[in-house]
Amino acid sequence: MGPQIAIDLGCIERNARTVVDLCNRSGIKVFGVTKGTCGMPQVARAMLRGGVAGIAESRFENIRRLRDSGISCPIMLLRSPPMARVEEVVRTVDISLQSELATIREIARVAERMGRIHDIIVMVDLGDLREGIWPNDLLPTVEKILELRGVRIAGLGTNLTCFGAIVPTEENLGQLVAHAYKIERLTGVGLDWVSGGNSSSLPLLKAGRMPAGINNLRIGEAILQGGVDAFRADPWPELETDAFRLTGELIEVKLKPSLPIGEAGFDAFGKRPLFVDEGDRLRAIANIGREDTIVEGLTPIQKGVRVLGASSDHLVLDVTDADPALAVGDSVSFRMDYGALLTAMTSEYVEKTPIQDTETIAPPKVVVIDAEPAASQLLVRYAIDARLQAMDYDVAMTGDGEAMSDTSLRLSAGEDRRVALRAVAASARNADALGLIWIDSIAALMPPNTTPDLRPDFSALTRLLGLDGRLGAAQPQLSPENVVLVGLRHADPAEARLLKSSRISVFTMAEIDASGMRDVMREALKVASSGTRGFHVSYSPSATEMHGWSKGAGGITVRETHQAMETIALNGGMISMNVSGLTRDLDEHIASEAVNFVMSAFGKRIL
Repeated sequence: MGPQIAIDLGCIERNARTVVDLCNRSGIKVFGVTKGTCGMPQVARAMLRGGVAGIAESRFENIRRLRDSGISCPIMLLRSPPMARVEEVVRTVDISLQSELATIREIARVAERMGRIHDIIVMVDLGDLREGIWPNDLLPTVEKILELRGVRIAGLGTNLTCFGAIVPTEENLGQLVAHAYKIERLTGVGLDWVSGGNSSSLPLLKAGRMPAGINNLRIGEAILQGGVDAFRADPWPELETDAFRLTGELIEVKLKPSLPIGEAGFDAFGKRPLFVDEGDRLRAIANIGREDTIVEGLTPIQKGVRVLGASSDHLVLDVTDADPALAVGDSVSFRMDYGALLTAMTSEYVEKTPIQDTETIAPPKVVVIDAEPAASQLLVRYAIDARLQAMDYDVAMTGDGEAMSDTSLRLSAGEDRRVALRAVAASARNADALGLIWIDSIAALMPPNTTPDLRPDFSALTRLLGLDGRLGAAQPQLSPENVVLVGLRHADPAEARLLKSSRISVFTMAEIDASGMRDVMREALKVASSGTRGFHVSYSPSATEMHGWSKGAGGITVRETHQAMETIALNGGMISMNVSGLTRDLDEHIASEAVNFVMSAFGKRIL
């Protein structure tokens, strides 16, 4: 295992709510900045639950990730695009920060061609010397922008602290408000936004010195990390600083001299490190390096641990005074400053694990069964209600496809995969974040209406995830990156291309044969549970090689299917399940086994 980041989504939500409440009292709307997490949809949803008005991002890849997850709130592009990607700006974001007239002209041209008007916030440089129009050139530039028909000046903004470390003050933000007033007089139209910067503006607001007229802030660090960088010596106690925790494993612990021996030169990064002779010390190496994060931004959480330095792949620690003592194989965790967080989230070598707040309560013991007529007859024939009751479940039968509470498990059954479409959509309405384990021989990702003879259930997952260009039936609660396919044996070329370009996880039969069902299900459960409130299980008997069904087709064995379902039951995160393919003419043996698989998923064991 490599280094991992645990992401506390509840902490992020609470921080967002604290920041939003403060800003609301001054008439300021907050856009939550997710670039520090590479546009992670779970983080964006946590910010939105905390009350942010929209999401701000700087990378198109991250914006696509958010949109693919069904997040439809306003999205602000934080940095001006290259000319080649102007069309993507117009298509994918609601508002963008702009400072270069040539780029604005191109945006206007493309937007006009597409029959759209794109909103921009004109950025002015108030001394930080990053992006922005110099104040003397602001009004002449605005006059030229007003001649363009494809863009609308929706606001005026500035950026501070990011490059020149110029802090927001009453004076410089007062200048921003004054410039906004001049633009309003020039245009005769009020500006929607006067955007007064980022998290570094919060200390000024909290001190009650924010100039009137600022009505937008773009906040990332304070929500993600509790304002450690923004407030520094005067922290804001209501903000939580432990939303992100980087953890590595110790791969060596040895007593060694504290001073290197031999002629000193330059290290692997062209630096001359300095060392202090402290005698022999207990040194440890963690599997974290400069390829993973900015090690200077790491603060050990455990008492007595010190960071000495790092190479590409190794973090060298002094653990002489560690309390408790550390040994090879132990984990060591760190807080990160914003730079370290940004680098670690970008590194492909660091595993990211969003964690949703969950109350420690007993698992639901009420099962609501929602079955189509033919499927209902099969379930009655095999006495599924009595068998569940024998396992101490209370069972309720319904056919409305709707009724469900937070304290009940839902079992849906139908003739084809359209039952999954209805069941997953119903579960999504009862959870703000949902995972999906799809155990089937096919992906059901065909574009709808591809051919006249295409069965509707072959596009069920397409409709759930909105891959047909419309908002998915289970979005934004269900993201592709929380969907995992298990047992895939057949994929149309169009489906294969879609799977390769999406964030859906896939375990084909070849991978199950190579890794074993136990390891596959552990990984599947990790994917479906990552930052969600629970997961739905969709099962088609076509996934399993049984007598009269998929015989000799190389599917999951009966024992492997039971193992998968038993692993799901032990996890305890399943909130709903559906079984498709339960038709009137279904082979008796297959119907019986399908019910047995359901019982395993609900916790039936031999002992």
